[in-house]
Amino acid sequence: MVGRLIAAAEGRSEDRCMSKSSVAEVPASATPGTAPLATTVATVSVMGVLVVGQMYVTIPLMPELADAWGVPAGSAAASTTAFAFAHALGSLVSGPLSTRWGRRTVMVANVLAMAVVTALLPLAPSLTAGVVLRALQGLFAGSFIPMSYAYLHARIAPHRVSLALTVVSACMGATVVIGQVEAQLVTAWLGWVWVFWGTVPLLLAGAAVSWRVLLPEGRLSAGGLSGLRGALGARLVPLYLVILVGAGSLTAVYTGVQLYGPVDVAGGGAPLLALRASALPALLGAVLVAPVLARLPASRRAAGALVVTAVAMLAAALGGDDALVLGAALFAFMAGFSTLGPALIESVGTRAGAAAQTTAIALYGFTLNLGAGAGAQLAAFFDRFAALALFLTFALAVAVGGVLRGGRRT
Repeated sequence: MVGRLIAAAEGRSEDRCMSKSSVAEVPASATPGTAPLATTVATVSVMGVLVVGQMYVTIPLMPELADAWGVPAGSAAASTTAFAFAHALGSLVSGPLSTRWGRRTVMVANVLAMAVVTALLPLAPSLTAGVVLRALQGLFAGSFIPMSYAYLHARIAPHRVSLALTVVSACMGATVVIGQVEAQLVTAWLGWVWVFWGTVPLLLAGAAVSWRVLLPEGRLSAGGLSGLRGALGARLVPLYLVILVGAGSLTAVYTGVQLYGPVDVAGGGAPLLALRASALPALLGAVLVAPVLARLPASRRAAGALVVTAVAMLAAALGGDDALVLGAALFAFMAGFSTLGPALIESVGTRAGAAAQTTAIALYGFTLNLGAGAGAQLAAFFDRFAALALFLTFALAVAVGGVLRGGRRT
């Protein structure tokens, strides 16, 4: 499915891309050192759903985890936060690790380690043990986002990077919905423990496929202090802060829906499942319009996407008591967020330059996951969904200014 979607979008954009002199020199077919588009993006996308999706599966599982660990449901949210913060740390250290062993090795080794920890999670007897295991799970998962983006920048033909980033980012963005839907369905059919145990063989199979599909790499060039300075440049820091706000808003709004959403979905079940799934078509739409949006500068795409997310969040704040209005707002929010991610990562990769690119993308992954972890806890500081959504609207509006300011410095 992912491969056919890539091929369709690629076909629409091929003539336009190859007509540009800046990319006409790049051959369309894969060459030694250049990864094939469809198989690479399909593999990374599916693995991204499996790996990153584990961050969000505990949002609908909070009642079951609370019962299993003998704690209030609000306390069980710590399992999501532990994963996200450790995920951020894993993202940060993935840069130096990839310099030593290569991106493919780091990605696959961490997925294998994550599979082991995932198998142990249902056996956790207490909140403390569960949080520790979730933190380890997040730590091993942390390398996947930055290393996959860095790999695409390095291995995909330049005129196809934007499409590749959009598809992968949309799939990873979809995990906030897919992870929750999967957890709710699996729990209803098989029990909550199979949310984790059922993922283990998929992670193992995915690691084997990834090792076969991704191209091997030797020791990468370390940017050293100059690479770190480049990654912390004035043109890049605003982008890190923007994804911090964006990812935090994403996790916070869905946690808020779980904790104090509309009365219509308070009982969970099919209404809540439909509300979560309502955002999925927006992610598909983002992939289909990616070739058209690629004609715009990444900074403009990011600013426009943030405006969409802010307006959608305002709509959620004003009409969030109605399930239909909230569903439409979440749809619009995910449409904006799935466009925001690839635009930001493209800007980060381009502005950082070759020497600092891997470090910059690792920092991007760090701030993304730091925001996701903070968002899971942020929702608990509000007693009403409307108040949370208004706060997030303000934060997103401020982030628009950060993107525009960074774009003027380009």
